[in-house]
Amino acid sequence: MSVHAIRLRGFWTAAEVEPGRVRYARNFGRPRTLDAGETVWLVGSRSPGAGQVLLNWQPVGAIHADEPFAFEITSILQPRNTVEIEIAAGEDKLLGEIALEIRSSD
Repeated sequence: MSVHAIRLRGFWTAAEVEPGRVRYARNFGRPRTLDAGETVWLVGSRSPGAGQVLLNWQPVGAIHADEPFAFEITSILQPRNTVEIEIAAGEDKLLGEIALEIRSSD
């Protein structure tokens, strides 16, 4: 399997959505045209708290504190997208590395 990573650095917004909950959000464009057998994954190295990931306001999966995550998102990508990560607020509010991975089965 080959993997091409696109890091989603910078341009994240953070807002308290309710007491004790923080939502990080970032916009991004759909990656290039995919070849047959390629899929797009949203991956994170860690989350500072338990919560959920949404893409274009659709839940894509639950995340757990201090654990990596990966969700296949190919079917819900649009030309322009918004990823949101909503977690329990804590002292360490920094997200780990977040990226899109284009994975091929070759």
